[in-house]
This record gives sequence, structure tokens and C-alpha cells, in this order.
Amino acid sequence: MKQEELIKVLIKELLQMEEVHYEYTENDKTYVLDSEKNGNELNIKVSINENKDKSEFENWANQLDDDIFEEVWQSLSEECNLHDLNELYESDNYKEVIDKFKDMTKKVITNKINNYKKLISY
Repeated sequence: MKQEELIKVLIKELLQMEEVHYEYTENDKTYVLDSEKNGNELNIKVSINENKDKSEFENWANQLDDDIFEEVWQSLSEECNLHDLNELYESDNYKEVIDKFKDMTKKVITNKINNYKKLISY
């Protein structure tokens, strides 16, 4: 379909609706289309929002000691099934993996700290 034809169809369809809000996510970017009809005027806004949650989480996780990261990942793998975790992280529910990973990291580090405290106080 030619570009002009696509635009014609889009305009005709949008003019038939009073208001449109549509979002979809692909490759950690959310594309948003908003349109509003005011009389004979059609206002269209298209925006792209990059998902920074994953990049911020990955930067945070990269700061962890390799042994701690491995222990956390292993614990989560046993608890949640590694394959399912990867699939979940690549889905719209990726925040669940981030939350689980952060919670498990706190548990692992807290246990390590408590063990080191016992060694120091010995």
C-alpha cells in the first residue's frame, strides 16, 4: 500500500471516531496514538516512549558482584523456572521479574551480611 493511500485511510477512519487512544509496545518502546475530533478539525498526536525500567534495572544488576548475581539467578531459577523467567522478562509483565530479582537480591545479601557478622563477632 502506498504511503498516500495509508494516510488517506487513516484520516478517514480517525474522522469517524470522536476520540482515539491506542498504545502498543515493541522492543521496549511504547508507541502512542491519540486523536481528537473537534468539529471539522482532527488533532493527532503520535509519541514514542522508551521503557527505561529495563535499562535502569540492567544497569543496577550489572553493579552486583558476579557471585551474588549468580546466587540470585540460581535461586530464582529454582524457585521460578529459568525459562519462564526469561519469557516473563521479555513480556509486558517484565516488572514482575525485576521485583522478584530485587527481592531475592535483598535476601541473598542479607544472609551474607548476617553470616559475615557471625564470623566477625566470633
